[in-house]
Amino acid sequence: MENQFDFLTMDFFTRAEIYPGSLGAFRYRFQREGRMDDGALQAWVYENICFELAKDIETATFPWTEKGVAALRRWLAERYAVRGGEPYRIPYPPAQKQEDA
Repeated sequence: MENQFDFLTMDFFTRAEIYPGSLGAFRYRFQREGRMDDGALQAWVYENICFELAKDIETATFPWTEKGVAALRRWLAERYAVRGGEPYRIPYPPAQKQEDA
């Protein structure tokens, strides 16, 4: 089976210092520090809300090496399996029924 995080490569993390993303309602965020082969990649996964308001956050740090990126992909796949990947939705409150006056 193809891993949904196969797009994460060493070069991917040169695009931006901080990178947020999602697969449906599964939210993740990366931040890189240092340089390729000598730096670190921190990853967060959290509930379907903006990162700043999230309370259910899991984090892990990996070296910015080929082995570290492979470990990051495995960790994300594990977290995705545990947390689930339901389709994206906006969590609106339930509609209130209007009673006749």
